[in-house]
Amino acid sequence: MKNYSKVLIIYNPNANKGKIDEIIPKIKKRLLVRYPQVDTMTSQSEDGAEELAYKNAGKYDIIVSCGGDGTLHNIINGVAKSKENPLIGVLPYGTCNDIARSLDIPFDLDKAVDCILRLNTTEYDLMNDGKEYIVYSYATGYLTGASYSASAKTKKRVGRFAYFLAALKCMFKFKSLPITVTCDGERIHGKFVYFMLLNGKTAGGFRLNKDENLSNGKVKLVMIKKSKFLGSFFEFLKLFMRGIKALSKSKNSIVRDVQNVEIENHANAPFTMDGEKDKFLKKNIVVNKTITMIKK
Repeated sequence: MKNYSKVLIIYNPNANKGKIDEIIPKIKKRLLVRYPQVDTMTSQSEDGAEELAYKNAGKYDIIVSCGGDGTLHNIINGVAKSKENPLIGVLPYGTCNDIARSLDIPFDLDKAVDCILRLNTTEYDLMNDGKEYIVYSYATGYLTGASYSASAKTKKRVGRFAYFLAALKCMFKFKSLPITVTCDGERIHGKFVYFMLLNGKTAGGFRLNKDENLSNGKVKLVMIKKSKFLGSFFEFLKLFMRGIKALSKSKNSIVRDVQNVEIENHANAPFTMDGEKDKFLKKNIVVNKTITMIKK
């Protein structure tokens, strides 16, 4: 087994309602019990976290993200683009922490640090759109706008409930979207109220795919068709209350395991990439890289 000795913690000082600076010394002290060198770097922006990870990926054995999914998304992109292969650890201090949930990382500080001390690891697939690595989710439709329309101020004040407040606004404005998808040779065209590519067990804090294999070279494609009356909405509720499996035999939904997806976005609708807004007319997304992450 490789001798891991150098650890870098990259953290967002705004995480944990701005109180993260108070707990960093405690984290560092615990990690120094096992690792001779533990350094910390702060990033005032998530883009800055990507740059720090990119520049330091070859200097450390383990890079730890201390923050939310946005910070972790950028750290993973920095590491993946560097072509180096340090382990990536997660200390979840964001709003939803979907990636940590998929890795079964506890939200309790001491228990999360325990995971980095134990060093149980897993390979983790990444999607790529030619410019950016997508870590766990690419989506559009019902409520997805809530993830980027919820303000940082509101999230800091009320946590995950901020997404529900934003979702109420999105719900009454949404119209179905004309999309054409070509996945692994199959062409699908229609009007949909929800589209998602998911490599993970949760999205928005909801456990949608508890049995997901994070390293099988494929991701889940879920599409909910537009239907009359409230059929589409109830299909959407079924997804978030019972998970993807509940839609697998539904006539109103399409569920696939895919490796290569081309999306034609005929309405130029906004999508979310790991919770952040993204706009395009045509895009190809492929599962083409694997990184090593620390799990529970």
